[in-house]
Amino acid sequence: MTISLQNSYTLTGGAWAHNMNAKDYGRLLDMGWRRSGRYLYKPNNRLTCCPQFTIRLDVTKFKMSRSQKRAMRHMNEFLATGKRPVCGIKEEDSVEKNARKSNLTSAETNSTSHQEPPSKKMKDSDRPVLTKKEIRNKRFFEKCQQKNLDPEEVRAERKAKDAARQRTIQSYIDEACPDWKHKLEIKIVPVDSREFDERINESFDLYKKYQTTIHKDHHCRFAGFRKFLCDSPLSLEKRDGVELGSFHMWFLLDEKIIAVSVLDVLPQCVSAKYMFYDPDYSFLSLGTYTALREIDVTKRFQQTCPYLRYYYMGYYIHSCPKMRYKAKFRPSDLLCEKSKTWLTFDACKELLDKSTNSNGFTEFRPEEPQPIPLDVDDILVYSKREILTFAQALIRFPEMADNNEFLQKVRELTILVGPELSEAVYFFNEFNS
Repeated sequence: MTISLQNSYTLTGGAWAHNMNAKDYGRLLDMGWRRSGRYLYKPNNRLTCCPQFTIRLDVTKFKMSRSQKRAMRHMNEFLATGKRPVCGIKEEDSVEKNARKSNLTSAETNSTSHQEPPSKKMKDSDRPVLTKKEIRNKRFFEKCQQKNLDPEEVRAERKAKDAARQRTIQSYIDEACPDWKHKLEIKIVPVDSREFDERINESFDLYKKYQTTIHKDHHCRFAGFRKFLCDSPLSLEKRDGVELGSFHMWFLLDEKIIAVSVLDVLPQCVSAKYMFYDPDYSFLSLGTYTALREIDVTKRFQQTCPYLRYYYMGYYIHSCPKMRYKAKFRPSDLLCEKSKTWLTFDACKELLDKSTNSNGFTEFRPEEPQPIPLDVDDILVYSKREILTFAQALIRFPEMADNNEFLQKVRELTILVGPELSEAVYFFNEFNS
C-alpha cells in the first residue's frame, strides 16, 4: 500500500492512496477514516464544528423496524401491480422542499409572535401524568392480575411468538413472482470491469439527475463523478469465496438503472460509500430500500465468510437531523474517538446529549487508553525508487531531522493510522526532492 500525505492534521487529516488492499482499508475504517475516490480523510472531531463518528451495524443481529418493513412491502406491491403506495416513509427532503418548510415555519412564527403563549397544563400531584408506555404497562399488569397470570411468563411467550413471525429482508425478496408487472434485478459490478464501463454514462446521467433534483447541484461534471464515485485505490481480490474491492450495486427496474449504491467490500464489512437514485421513483423510499438490500447482501457474504458481519454506514453526525436515519438500523455501534473501541448507539446517544463541548463532541470511553502507534523510525517510506525505514530516510536527508514541523506531521500520521498498518509505504515530498 502506498500513501501520499496531503496535509497536517488540523480540522481534517488527509492522504492520497495510490493502491491499497481491502484489509488495510478496513483497518483504517476502524480508526475513523473514510475515502472519497482515492482520497483518504479523517475528521478531527475535537476541532470540527460537527463531530463525525463512524457507525456500523452487526447484520447478524439486525431486525427491521415497522417503517423498514413498510418500505419492503411497498416495493413489492409496486412491482406486482404497478400502483404507487398511498403513503411513503419519511426520508431526506430536497433542498427546495426544506426551503419551503423553513419559509412556512418563519411565517407561522411571525404570525403568532404577538399572541400570548398558551398556559401549561399543570400536573395534579394526586393524578400524575403517565407516558403512553407507562399506561400500557399498567393495563398489562392489571389484565395479568385479573387472569391470575405471571407477567414475566406472558412476556416471555409474547417474545417467543414475535421471534417466530419476525420478517426478514430475504422473506420479502422471495415473494417475487414471474407474473408481476415489473421486474427488479440487483447487480453488483466491480468499478474497473468492462460491464461497469459499458453503462457508466447511464450511471452518470442518473447521478446528475439526482444531484440536480435532490441537492440543487447544477455543476455536476463527468470527471468529478468519476473521481468521487468510480476511482478507487482498492485492488480486487478473493477471500473465502467473497470478492473484495470497490463496486457499484445497480438496482435495475425492467433493465433500467433507477438507483446505485457505491460499496466497498472488505474482510470484516460492507462499507456503504454513497447512494443516488432516480427522483421519479422517490415514492418507493429508495434510500431505505437500498440500505436494506445492502444489509441483505452483507448477510449473504457473512454466510460464506463468518468474519464479514458488519455493515458500515459512513459517519453519524448527532447535530445533523438528516444523518439520524442511520441510527434507525439497529442495533448499531459508534466508534470512540480516543480508544477506537465500539459502544452501542444508545449508550453513545446519552453521552452526546449530555456533552458540554461547544461542538457537541464527547469521548465515549475516556477511561480507555489510546492505541499505541507504530514507532516513527520503523514506518516505511518511498524515496527515489527505494523503500526505506523512516530512520534510514533521515540519514539520507539529514536536514529533515531538524525540521520539527515535518517530524510532528509524521508523528500525527502514525497516531491517526494506528498500529496495524505496519506494511504501508508512505510517500513524502521531502524525501523525493
